Formats: sequence, C-alpha cells, structure tokens
Amino acid sequence: MAVQQLFYAAFAEYLATQGYRVWTFDYQGIGESKQGAMRACKATISTWINADYEAVVMQAGKDMSDLPLYVLGHSLGGLITPFLPSIKSISGIINIAIGSGATRHIQSRLQPVMPLLWHVLTPLLCPVFGYFPGSKIGVVGDVPQHAMFEWRRWCLNPEYLLDAAAGARPAYAAIQCPVLNLFFTDDELLLVSGGRFMNEAYTGTEVEFRTIEPADVNTDRIGHFGFFKARQQEALWPVVTNWLEKQSNT
Repeated sequence: MAVQQLFYAAFAEYLATQGYRVWTFDYQGIGESKQGAMRACKATISTWINADYEAVVMQAGKDMSDLPLYVLGHSLGGLITPFLPSIKSISGIINIAIGSGATRHIQSRLQPVMPLLWHVLTPLLCPVFGYFPGSKIGVVGDVPQHAMFEWRRWCLNPEYLLDAAAGARPAYAAIQCPVLNLFFTDDELLLVSGGRFMNEAYTGTEVEFRTIEPADVNTDRIGHFGFFKARQQEALWPVVTNWLEKQSNT
C-alpha cells in the first residue's frame, strides 16, 4: 500500500543473481505508474488486481511460458494474490508480512488511533485533496481515494477482507499451489494472530507459515518492511530462494 517498486529493487536484483527472471511494478497512482495529478487517479484496489497485477502476471507468463511462475507479495500485495483472474497459472505464492488489518489484529499501540484514521482523516481529507495525502501527514502514504475507501471498508470489518471483499473466502480456499507465508514477530503494525488468521483462509493447499524472530536470524530488527532491506541478504533472503529451489525439485 503506497510503496513504490523501487523499495523492492535490491531484493529483485538478488533474485536475478540467483538465476531467476524477476518483474516488479507500480500500481496505478503509485511511483512510476502515477500519471498527472493524483486527484485524477480513479484506481481502486480491484483495479490494481485486475488491471495492473494481472497484466504483469500475464506478461511474465508470456515471456517464459515454459517455466514455472511464482508471485511474491508484500503486505497488501500478498493479500490480493488469490483474486488474480489468472491465479491458476501460478506455480507458487510467497507472502511477506501479510495479515489482517482489522483493528483486533493490529498492534495495541495503534488501535486507539485507528478510529481517527478511518472515521476522521480518510473521509475528511480524501474529498478535500481528491486522494489520501498520507505523505503530508506521515500516515501510510499517498493513496488514490477510491483505493483508500476500499481498504477502509476492509479494515472496519472484524473479518477484514475475508468478509469485506466479495468472493474472498472462496478465492483463498480455491488456491491449490504451494504457499510460503513469512511473518515477523516484531512487526510494528500487525499481530501474529492476524497473520495466522489470513493464513488459515488457505484451506485447499499446503501452506508453510513461518514466524521469524529477529534473534532467529541474528539480526536486531525486521519489522513490517525490514525483510527487503539489503542488510538481510544473508539472513533472510535465502529463505525464499531455498523454498523456490525446493519447489523446483518436487
């Protein structure tokens, strides 16, 4: 959510050095996919899934039709993968720090401020600016207003997107490819319980859910975003490549 593809460049380059062909992209209204004034962007999360994410998956599949295709999503990017129209063409899913954004599943220090975000800032600022100006107030980042309101609806539901997004439970249950979920115990936004909650929605496939403490990999901090920092190249990134290698040998 509001994170540019440049943030993932170091990890993408690492995967490329390990022999993988890698694509990254920006959703409409974010990073290099931002065109013109932000208030003019009408994208929803559904747009991001069905137009942006789907287009990249289709292009990747076209470019390497004889090879397995894996998708890796961070936070929102992992949450929306089951909705892809071409999901059956995916050989495996890797989720980094995905979890429920419902109030009951976020860190306790953030819970008191969530009503301010969802009931005051979002409905007040989006009509005024034509988008959610998160960069101006240090919250989330700049998000197209329709996407922000869609995410708001998810977060206000105790079951998060599993109830708030149409067809979510069947979409998750229909996943048949292997899934790797990595969750970090020092996530500053989400509780482990919320990670497990979303993980349990994958009822039709083999899922490897790993909770990782910083001490497990001899680092002092991981958090919600730290997996993609270059300093994790030796400690954490091989977790993904080892899993990919395992899949290619089964």
